[in-house]
Amino acid sequence: MKKLLFIPLALSVVFVNGQSLSRKAVFAKGQQLERVSTIKMTFAMEMMGQSIDMNNNNTITSLVEVKNATDKDYAIASTVKRVVTSMSGMGQEMSYDSDKKDGAPNEMGQKMAEMVGKTSNITINSKGFITTSDDTTGGGPKAGGFMGMTGGLTSASNKPGSSYDLIANLPEKALKVGDTWIDSTVSKEGKAVTNYKVLDIKGDEATVSMDGTVTQTGETENNGMTINLSIQGTSKGTFAMEVATGIIKKRNVLLDATGTMDVAGQSAPFTMKLNMDEGVTKK
Repeated sequence: MKKLLFIPLALSVVFVNGQSLSRKAVFAKGQQLERVSTIKMTFAMEMMGQSIDMNNNNTITSLVEVKNATDKDYAIASTVKRVVTSMSGMGQEMSYDSDKKDGAPNEMGQKMAEMVGKTSNITINSKGFITTSDDTTGGGPKAGGFMGMTGGLTSASNKPGSSYDLIANLPEKALKVGDTWIDSTVSKEGKAVTNYKVLDIKGDEATVSMDGTVTQTGETENNGMTINLSIQGTSKGTFAMEVATGIIKKRNVLLDATGTMDVAGQSAPFTMKLNMDEGVTKK
C-alpha cells in the first residue's frame, strides 16, 4: 500500500517541477486593475563645500481599464487617481495629498497635482508589446524634472515597441524554475541591462528575480536653470506574476546609484537610493 501511495506523490512532484512559463498577455474587455506604486528616494550631494540631503516619498494610485479586447490586441487606458508625496531636506518639509481639499500649497504639490486625472492610452499585442501609444513624454528626462528623470530609472517607457510594464518581460521561449536570461534596453538617454532568473512556480503564480546595471544622462530644468545629469547604478529586485495571464501582481526594485549634477558651471557628485514597491489588484 505504501508503494502505491508513493506513485501519485512522485508524479505530483514531477508535475509541479515541470511547470513552465511562456510570454503572453491575457486581458478581458471591461477588466479593471488598481495599480499602487510607491517610490522612496534618499539623495545626498556635496556642492560648494555644503552637504545637501533630501528624502522624497511618492505614492501614485492608478486605474487600469481594458477598453477593448480581441484575439490580437488590447486597448488599455491608465488614469492617475491619487498622488501622495512628501519631501524633506535643507531644513524644509513639504507634502501633498490629492485626496485632501486644502489645495496644492507649494510648487512640488502643484506639479504632482497636474498628474491627477490624466489618462494615457496604449494598445498592446498578445505578447505584451506596445503597438500604439498617446503618451508623448516617452518617460524621458524632461517628463518631470529631476524626479521625472530619476523615477524613470525604475519604470518602463510607453513608446511603441516597448514591453508593457504590467506584463512580465519574458523571452520568447518556455521557461522553468532555474532558467535565466538577459534583457537590455538602449535609448538616447542611456542603457539598462537586466539579468532575470525564475525562482519559483507554484500554482498560478511565478516569482522572478532581477538584477542589473543602468546608466542615464540627460538635461532637465529647475527654477529656470538648466541641469545636466549623469547617473550610473545597480538594481535588484523581484516580481510575482500570474502564469496564465502574464500580469505582474507585485514588484520591488532597489536602485543604488551615483552621479554628477552640472549646474551654473559647477559639477557636484551625488549618491542616491530608490526603492520602488508596486502592487496590482483586480477590482
